Amino acid sequence: MKNTFRLLVILFAITFSAKAQEPIWISNSEVKEVKIYQSGAMVSRTAKATLSPGLQEIVLDGLSPYINPQSINLNGTGDATILAVSFQQNYLTEQKKSKEIINLEDDLDSLNNRLQQIKNRNVVLTEAQNLLLANKSIGGATNGVVVDELELVLDYFLKKMNELKEEQLASIGKEKKLNDQIKKLQQQLNVIRQKQQQSTGNIIVKVNVNSKTNSNIEFSYVISNNVSWYSFYDIKVKDVNSPAELVYKAKVSQSTGEDWNQVKIGLSTGNPSIGNDRPQMSPWFLNFYVPMNQLQGVRKDNQRMEQAPMMSSGEAASDANSLKEMTTIPVMMNENQLSTSFDIQGAYSIPSDGQEYQIEVQKFTLKSTYNYVGLPKLDGDAFLTTSVTGWEELSLSPGGANIYFDGAFVGESFINPAETSDTLEISLGRDKRIVMKREKLKDISGNKFFGGNKERTLAFDISVKNGKKEAVTVVVYDQVPLSNQKDIEVKIEEMSAAQYNSETGEIKWTLTLAPGETVKKRLAFKVKYPKDKQIMGL
Repeated sequence: MKNTFRLLVILFAITFSAKAQEPIWISNSEVKEVKIYQSGAMVSRTAKATLSPGLQEIVLDGLSPYINPQSINLNGTGDATILAVSFQQNYLTEQKKSKEIINLEDDLDSLNNRLQQIKNRNVVLTEAQNLLLANKSIGGATNGVVVDELELVLDYFLKKMNELKEEQLASIGKEKKLNDQIKKLQQQLNVIRQKQQQSTGNIIVKVNVNSKTNSNIEFSYVISNNVSWYSFYDIKVKDVNSPAELVYKAKVSQSTGEDWNQVKIGLSTGNPSIGNDRPQMSPWFLNFYVPMNQLQGVRKDNQRMEQAPMMSSGEAASDANSLKEMTTIPVMMNENQLSTSFDIQGAYSIPSDGQEYQIEVQKFTLKSTYNYVGLPKLDGDAFLTTSVTGWEELSLSPGGANIYFDGAFVGESFINPAETSDTLEISLGRDKRIVMKREKLKDISGNKFFGGNKERTLAFDISVKNGKKEAVTVVVYDQVPLSNQKDIEVKIEEMSAAQYNSETGEIKWTLTLAPGETVKKRLAFKVKYPKDKQIMGL
């Protein structure tokens, strides 16, 4: 009876082993969609497999080594049950060469071939010179040489030797240049190869197959490292009668070990790797401060030195555990509430080479008003500016902006929705046809003394001339000093109906000038302070 039971166990083990299949390796899974976060990305793929009855192991090969195992989501069709899904690093599979490496290797081979040709030519030139030198003896040992023949031979020898030397010198220069190019190319190739010499990732799926079936597998995962995107903008203005156009762009780079060729791209301002558990606060204790010199003065005897209470190691560990460890969440949060997502139209290719690739996200037409702004105290030119409104409703992210006016690049700016007000002012460049001058009036400016005080008067004439053929509106700024001392008094004597900001000291005139018109404004103020003191910055 005992032997019969053993036989049954052995037969069962043999039957079980027979049903276990060799692993199915799938290296050609297709990328369907990539959602790129500002740090990280979620990749969605599909694969096909033919499964035989029994226990089966499917290895999805050639994936990124930076996959977060907790983020893997997999399902499939067919008469089979998924038993387990795991992730492992694969250090044995050789990665496919990137297009950049292939191009660099081809360039390197071409340069090496040219270098070898030059070296071969140098050998030929050296042998030709040796041959010429070996046959320079003429006329024999006993026979004399006619002078005319000697001159002909000498001319030929010198001419030929000079030609050979010059060609060899040029060839040596070409060889040096080629060696320099090969060295730089090899260094660049080594850097790129070093970046690509990384493991790949495998997702291993264990299934129990009931009957032979063709399975369509859909799976996704989050790559936590080596992929990101950031915002930048083009602000385009055609002329002062047209609204500004805001082109929202993204610069994407990745070196995940995967090439994304002609796939659907989505961008999200979220970051699934940050973690979503709210922080916890520990009790905040107060205690008296004991100076160090008092602590050092305590006698080292039976007197006990009273110290501020300290946490024990157990208490410290308890508080530390109360701050939960950040975990990666594979599923996107409610994007309508917590982040902004963009589904990009069309397909894009983003290889794993670490370079930046530009994607156009959206275009917006913004409400714009145009003015000329001048600060003649600092600069004699007028600056054309546009005040843009409505941009804060566009869910923009912080980023740099290139500014174009009338098709020409005029400068850079930075858009930060968290700090910029509801009106975004953008400078479009200088206009030399509007001339500004700020002249100090010497007959009015000067110093006076009253008892123990000194009074200083400063007066300026500001002139603005419109040299354009059309009327313009110019906003002109100046300023008066502010006092932080009760002994220093500042009093405005004249400001030609300007707007005055008492908190900043800003003086502002809004002028409308006809073609060719010149307008003058005057600013005068007095500063009174004790005569035995000096004022900084006046």
